[in-house]
Amino acid sequence: MHPKYSATVKNIRLWAQQEKSVHCVLILGSQVRKDFEGDEWSDLDVLLLVDNPDVFRQTNIWLAFFGEILCEIVEEVYLDWIKLTWYTKRILLTDNRAIDFSIMPYERIQDVLSLNAEIHANGYQVIYDAGPDWVAPKIEATLAALKENAPKVPTEDELWRTVQNLLFQLIFAGKKLKRKELWVAVSCINQPVSHQLLALIEFHTASFAGAPQRICYEGRFLERRMAPPLTEKLAGCFAKYDTQDAIRTIHHLLDFSYCLAQDICEKNGYAFKPYLFDRIRELYSDMFGA
Repeated sequence: MHPKYSATVKNIRLWAQQEKSVHCVLILGSQVRKDFEGDEWSDLDVLLLVDNPDVFRQTNIWLAFFGEILCEIVEEVYLDWIKLTWYTKRILLTDNRAIDFSIMPYERIQDVLSLNAEIHANGYQVIYDAGPDWVAPKIEATLAALKENAPKVPTEDELWRTVQNLLFQLIFAGKKLKRKELWVAVSCINQPVSHQLLALIEFHTASFAGAPQRICYEGRFLERRMAPPLTEKLAGCFAKYDTQDAIRTIHHLLDFSYCLAQDICEKNGYAFKPYLFDRIRELYSDMFGA
């Protein structure tokens, strides 16, 4: 853990000891991770297991114990299959510390720990347990049941659905450029297109990886997991708010996605479809010239 958060963790432990409704406090994420460990720029991820989460969700009075809040955001995700809302209060303090508090009901501890098992497998630290070492054994039990999944290699159908989605969005962006809707075109390139490109890159890393890569959600540590020649191509994948730069980016994305798809097909024995890319290039040539 980075020294920047040492005092914060001590304060959280002291606060928890004074709050009778708090049963357990865990530190998760990069600050206690075994691989890709955190630094001074990483957030502190905290899981609170409490009797009545609404008491802590509906007020910020308790947060004053940890410093002066500059910004706060709340994230809620309803998990329909177990009828549970995962609630996170994220705060930025005036000294640039960032703390993410997941505030969950203690009565659902088994569900909470099972949901977080993959995160715990990367590292955790129990900093407060109201019982006589109740929580750590529960966590270890969920880890014992956790299966190590092989890298997610796409099926041939998944690959080409992703490619077609990406190509469709590129044509859409080109049409918006022709209509002089630059904001929409650039937003399309830098958002939906980049999401499909990330899926292709993860398909590529999975196809060539020799071992599971746990920390790969939302492009985490992508640059460390990709082959250097591919990493160099990332620089041209995002557009500036400029028509000519957007056109250049689209051409670069076409070339990059072509290479990724070709590699994935060769590695997995799938049929490559260069004619899709060729036709998209022809459509662009019709719109913008060579």
